Amino acid sequence: MKVLFLHAFPLSSEMFEENANFLREEGIPYILLNYPGFGGEEEFPSEEVKLEDFTDYVVERLSQEGVKEVVAVGVSMGGYIMMDLWERYRELIKGFVFVATRCQSDSREAKERRKLTIKNLLEGKKDKVIEGMLELQTSPSTKKNPEKMEKLRGMMEKATTRAMVYTLKALMNRKDYCKTLESVDVPTLVIAGEDDKSITPPEVVEEIAKRVKNSEFYVLKGSAHLPNFENPKDFNQKLLKFLKAYSL
Repeated sequence: MKVLFLHAFPLSSEMFEENANFLREEGIPYILLNYPGFGGEEEFPSEEVKLEDFTDYVVERLSQEGVKEVVAVGVSMGGYIMMDLWERYRELIKGFVFVATRCQSDSREAKERRKLTIKNLLEGKKDKVIEGMLELQTSPSTKKNPEKMEKLRGMMEKATTRAMVYTLKALMNRKDYCKTLESVDVPTLVIAGEDDKSITPPEVVEEIAKRVKNSEFYVLKGSAHLPNFENPKDFNQKLLKFLKAYSL
């Protein structure tokens, strides 16, 4: 069994560096991967990509590594992939850690925002898109940390424009997974960022905890949409306590 880290959009597995280092020190095995077109990974060949294609890619990577069971830790988009994993590959899942994500499909307004982002990307305005995402995804305390902000910017810049576009389309067209969560019967931890005001506010993330029986829900201070990256100290302690409590 390994802890599987699934990154947010449009970042990479580098967002889990401090979490992975912590698990290594604790002797807990883990696996990091990047989605096609992110973190230097080769892009999907097709322009027509669905969320399920990302899930299938993750499962193929696990198979290549010989990993048969995981505790999946997913942030934002990573959480969507986890919900699809439960729907189609639940034999792989020993536990879930949902972070700053939601079970609902995109609202009409959310789809329009994604379409505008796609338009900006296709018009060569990737820098503008990145600046907007940095503003929305981070807490006031993270914004005061130049090192963290530059690291996030670097991850976003490494994502290819083509991959950002096909991923936005996949996210925009994903299904609603709220009903799916009601069948989850593995240990589940749900974490939100206190300062996430616009993407996945705590009350939105908490809906996952309400759907999954016997799950635990926490709100981390000093973080917005990227709690594991913004407040790794508290996140790591919550993760470790969860893993030990269920002997995962």
